[in-house]
Amino acid sequence: MASSGAAEADTGERDREQQQHEDRRRLASSLTARYSDWVLEALDELPGSFLLTDPALAGHPIVYASRGLAALTGYARREVLGRNARVFQGAATDRAAVAGVREAVRAQRAHQVAILNYRRDGSPHWVLLHLAPVFHARDGRLLHFLAVQVSIDAKRRATPCRGATGAVLAACREEARVDEDFPCASHAGKVFVDMDKRGLESEEPRVATESEKEKAISTANSIVSALNRYSKLTGLVVSGKRCDSVGIPALSSSLNLSLGRIKQSFVLTHSCLPDMPIIYASDAFVSLTGFSREEILGCNCRVLNGPHTSLEVLEEINQHICSEQACTVDLLSYRKDGSSFHDLLHVSPIRDASGKVAFHIWVHLDMGAKHDFNGLTPEVWQLGAVGAVRVAVRGLSASGSLLRPSQ
Repeated sequence: MASSGAAEADTGERDREQQQHEDRRRLASSLTARYSDWVLEALDELPGSFLLTDPALAGHPIVYASRGLAALTGYARREVLGRNARVFQGAATDRAAVAGVREAVRAQRAHQVAILNYRRDGSPHWVLLHLAPVFHARDGRLLHFLAVQVSIDAKRRATPCRGATGAVLAACREEARVDEDFPCASHAGKVFVDMDKRGLESEEPRVATESEKEKAISTANSIVSALNRYSKLTGLVVSGKRCDSVGIPALSSSLNLSLGRIKQSFVLTHSCLPDMPIIYASDAFVSLTGFSREEILGCNCRVLNGPHTSLEVLEEINQHICSEQACTVDLLSYRKDGSSFHDLLHVSPIRDASGKVAFHIWVHLDMGAKHDFNGLTPEVWQLGAVGAVRVAVRGLSASGSLLRPSQ
């Protein structure tokens, strides 16, 4: 009986070792299969504290952790590989910050936020977290999420916006649960989910300097450049910007010409396609946001959302879209460079000649800039763009000239 028990123990140990080996192989192949076998060595040479996660794997695990991350957090690489990035969160990690990160991951867009993280020894420290998605350059498929951490100087503190300590969420860190099974459809949303039961610390919020923000962006750009360089060896080619133009209808030259005469900052989204992609962007919109047309076409309008964009206002917009009604809202939007602006946003359905909603127009107005409205109110000035688009769409849809003939 004793020998039988020993044999079973040996078999169990071998099974565990085999499973661990398989897990390590799976995590490594997440990178090597896409960027070549040399990418790990190349990433090891890069400075900074950063990690890569794979949203396609169960639990959205960390598949790479830099040497700088180990120095900053105290976690050895083997201790974080295969785990969800929430391992760095703790009791006083702000709920709103976590919600913003979760929304950015769900929307598959870049995001920056100052957040209270925890080292391996349990001590809290403030970091500027910079998230950046990595896409397949050809089909726009999300491959990885890059997370850069830059330590924030302890001398700078933000003005508290909430007096109650109860506004800080305590949730639970489950260090042992590395191999959780999450539904495939929700993997991407599982990154940075707040879960810790350690005691609440009273930590004042801190503000990152412009140099710290620039350092985070520069580090992220260097990493994405390295991934792009090594991905070419496999023929994959990756990019920090999604190119979703494949399958996006191209507007006819007649409609493009009509829309090009409109001076306001606006985009047109296709109401009948999944995720309502942008199919037209005006010159004024490109100038306002810093995004080129190549970068913005195929994206959802949430590309302008950021850490302090109101979720309540976004829900209000969504409700009006669903009910095919127009709305005007005040929103904090973000340019390509990460700077924010007070956005007076008007969203309105655009119907074709049959009365069916074909597009939605999003007219953006930076209320912090000087404008000449020719004696009109800002709202009426925005409606001028809506009217011009409606006339163009209805007229051309009657003759079947909205899209290119090849479409």
